[in-house]
Amino acid sequence: MLQNLKPRARALMASAATLAVTALATTATTAQTPCVDGFAGDYPCQNVDFLSFLGVDEVGGGEMNDIWGWVDPTDSTEYVILGRTDGTAFINISDPLNPVLVANLPTNTVSSLWRDIKVYNNHAFIVSEANGHGMQVVDLTQLGAIANPPQQIGADALYTGWGNAHNIVINESTGRAYGVGTGTFQGGLHILDITDPLNPTLIGDFGGDGYTHDAQVVSYNGPDSTFQGKEIAFCCNENTVTIVDVTDAADATLISSTGYAGSNYTHQGWLTEDHRFFLSNDELDEQNLGVNTTTFIWDVSDLSAPVLVGTFVSTSSAIDHNLYIRDSLVYQSNYRAGLRILNAADIESGQLEEIGYFDVYPSSDAAQFNGSWSNYPYFPSGVIAVSHIEEGVFFLKMSDVLVDYGCTDAEACNYDPDATQDDGSCLAFNVCGECEGEELFCVGCTDEASCNYSDVATIDDGSCFEIDAPAPQSAVQTLDPVTFTAEPNSYWYATDDAVDALTVAESYTFPLLLESDSSVWVAHSNAEFNATGGKAAPDFGAGQFHPNNAFWMLFDVYQDVLFESVEVYSEDGGNHTVEILDAAGALVASVSQSLIAGQNVFTLNVELPAGEGYQIRSGTNSPNLWRDDNNASVTFPYNVGSLASITGTTIQGQNQFTYYYFYYNWTMSSSNPCLSDRVEFTVTVEEVNGLSEITPTTTPRHLVKTVDLTGREVANPSNQLIFLVYSDGSVEKRFVAPQR
Repeated sequence: MLQNLKPRARALMASAATLAVTALATTATTAQTPCVDGFAGDYPCQNVDFLSFLGVDEVGGGEMNDIWGWVDPTDSTEYVILGRTDGTAFINISDPLNPVLVANLPTNTVSSLWRDIKVYNNHAFIVSEANGHGMQVVDLTQLGAIANPPQQIGADALYTGWGNAHNIVINESTGRAYGVGTGTFQGGLHILDITDPLNPTLIGDFGGDGYTHDAQVVSYNGPDSTFQGKEIAFCCNENTVTIVDVTDAADATLISSTGYAGSNYTHQGWLTEDHRFFLSNDELDEQNLGVNTTTFIWDVSDLSAPVLVGTFVSTSSAIDHNLYIRDSLVYQSNYRAGLRILNAADIESGQLEEIGYFDVYPSSDAAQFNGSWSNYPYFPSGVIAVSHIEEGVFFLKMSDVLVDYGCTDAEACNYDPDATQDDGSCLAFNVCGECEGEELFCVGCTDEASCNYSDVATIDDGSCFEIDAPAPQSAVQTLDPVTFTAEPNSYWYATDDAVDALTVAESYTFPLLLESDSSVWVAHSNAEFNATGGKAAPDFGAGQFHPNNAFWMLFDVYQDVLFESVEVYSEDGGNHTVEILDAAGALVASVSQSLIAGQNVFTLNVELPAGEGYQIRSGTNSPNLWRDDNNASVTFPYNVGSLASITGTTIQGQNQFTYYYFYYNWTMSSSNPCLSDRVEFTVTVEEVNGLSEITPTTTPRHLVKTVDLTGREVANPSNQLIFLVYSDGSVEKRFVAPQR
């Protein structure tokens, strides 16, 4: 669970504990209940049977957290090792319908919501976030000799090389333990030799990529030949999947550190058994971004360059926490959604399929920190132990006969030929030949002459529109150049088929024509240039300079635009990156710029097609940028002319529309406007006496003005052709030589 959310998470759990709907709570063990018609007793389920349950009081009290397992090699008895806020419970499940609490190990110092356990060589290694806790080591072989359970036991050894640790990771094939999230080595890998379990010895470390929240360390047997046979750590480092070569513990080296769009808190992950794929979860994307439970599928066949090849998005909105893989099945503990089981048989195509679940928190799937913390699916018997933070521990098992739910109607759009039981999900075909609810891609504007013509539309929806062409204009030039006026942002062309416009403006002035007539072709547009919007400047009385790139701003774009710039206010100088994402969270653009302390115009010049749900965020935490807080009169939406609208932020809850993040005074222009037909504007040159020669006259005259070819008056002409305009209307053309 996320380290820096401890106070908030604890408050949420305490306030929501009474909401969980369960008939068990602290009651005695319950007999097996198969999953039938989507329920096992009061619990929604699919392909998972309910064996038994131990409530809070039956496992020693407190709140539950991590869970692991051990099999006694002398008699194959299976034990569940359950972490609790105030200690660790050891439970005999040799009869999974009647589990027995055998022993309780108290916490080494004080209570803590965070406790984690792993097993090596018949010893349990237990860590906690409790201050000064260290690592407890327990000889598990003593459990079979306890005659009158439950008994309180003590640790057989204590490692004090760290105080608190978030988790413990063990590579059983080499006898190494890795403390992560400790106060040592920047919170990275604290590497121990535990081949003598009661005497853990520090042999190395790695802190080169900062804090590690969780990890899996293996003796690598995957496809990357460079690292075969080496000891490799796959780490979840808050915003990256980080891979480290720890073969030489004293000289651990970074192989790669890979981020992904929409990262909020890279929490935990696990390798497929062939070490080709790594599945990870993000603990905060559901809550912060409003997405459903999302599992990230990484192809790690090249450890130096992992590739995100797909995601599995659940129908549930619950937060994901811990997942483990056995054979081709993925066992996930997803807080309020409980245990979820995915089939990874098609993982090479970036696909996972949910085939089973057991919902331990039936009242809600909301993105909150309640329900299942973790699970252990590795018992030979097939028992799956699932910890429930507020309630206790569930003992479950996959059903003997798997029911494949789906649409069994062969005439339906979403017919599933493998389904054995209809789940009521059948859908009819829509007018485009897809399933009901899918985007009607074939419905749109079918008129090729229209501005919004769709080349995939076959059914016209009446949305076609065109830009009205200007009415023809004509003018007569006498002594002054002609100026035509059209609509703002009209396009002016030299010919009817010219590719490039002479100018884009409301008006156009001809140069002074001499003897021949001329024309210009004009098209109206729906273009808009240098449109501005957003808050003009920060409210320095309500806000702060802030490094947080977990939340950012959302905006919609109504036509193709060039997103030119934003203003930012930087606390210090330094290089900063701004990223733009689309509605799916995919990175569209990343722009870096060196900032000075204070106000900066951050130049983007990013072309964006029309669309909804764009996101703009800080790609780097520093230097800190100013954000207005909820006292700064934030009023969404902010329009950027008619081109775009800033709709809000990614933050959820009461502050969603009261914070304004980082980006002020946005500037955009149309990048691909729609134009009307071109219309000719004509100029007729009226012959003026004396335009090409001096016109004799007997009437006294005087010089009125001297103009150049463009009609502008000139005072001291030199090396140019000029026109002398007299009071009687005559004009004298003259070349003035250079002055010497």
